[in-house]
Amino acid sequence: MNNVNTLLKEIQQGKQAALKTLYDTTRLAVFASIIPYLYDQQLAEDVMQETYLKVLEKIDSYRENLNGMNWLLTIAKHTAFDLLKHRKHEAQVDRETLEETVASDRDVYDLSSPIIRIAKKVLANDEQTILFLYALGEYKHREIATMLKIPIGTVLWKYQTAIKKMKEVLKP
Repeated sequence: MNNVNTLLKEIQQGKQAALKTLYDTTRLAVFASIIPYLYDQQLAEDVMQETYLKVLEKIDSYRENLNGMNWLLTIAKHTAFDLLKHRKHEAQVDRETLEETVASDRDVYDLSSPIIRIAKKVLANDEQTILFLYALGEYKHREIATMLKIPIGTVLWKYQTAIKKMKEVLKP
């Protein structure tokens, strides 16, 4: 997490290479934090890109004493919610139909994966976020607790709950 804080400080100082490093370091976490709210791979990728643009716009509001990863994930979540509010005014599309039209050959972004589709149907948003940060983002439970500003016990409990729910659904 300190690495994220350092990168954000470097971005504040105008070091452009720090943004690419920030993106490379955090993109999986950002993506994993927003997929529980979005049902379209392209939208999730757009929100992810928009998040980093907003980081540049809002970099002056970042303070060294803040948790940089949490600051970044908050921007991502608000960006996703803003998009959802905007799209709410557009024609509504059935989520299942939308999910079925998502086709991808990308590894971690494959939202058409049966496991991800099941997780999105049976898990609460916070359970999805924790599961995806752990499984896709490859973050440790302690890191997830820090990112989401929740106790590690809560992260472990929600992760175990998510795993139990998934095992129950996937039983033969």
